[in-house]
Amino acid sequence: MTAYVLVQTATQDDGIARRLREVPGIVFAEDVRGPYDALAFARSDVMGDAFETILDQIRGLPGVIHALPAPVALEPAGMASSTAA
Repeated sequence: MTAYVLVQTATQDDGIARRLREVPGIVFAEDVRGPYDALAFARSDVMGDAFETILDQIRGLPGVIHALPAPVALEPAGMASSTAA
């Protein structure tokens, strides 16, 4: 499963992206401006509980007040998992 995660923090003074990048399963994260303070791209090879664990870790970061997942409808080109034959 892959999803973008929109993150809101209590204050916009301290960038959160650096801490998001430390969460296992986060492929990339950037601080942004607007109603959300950061955008992260999360990936889990397992559906369900493993992805919820990623969200729980994001929500547990200091200052995070909201993390909204937006699952990707179609797998981005080059991101599809491959298995060796």
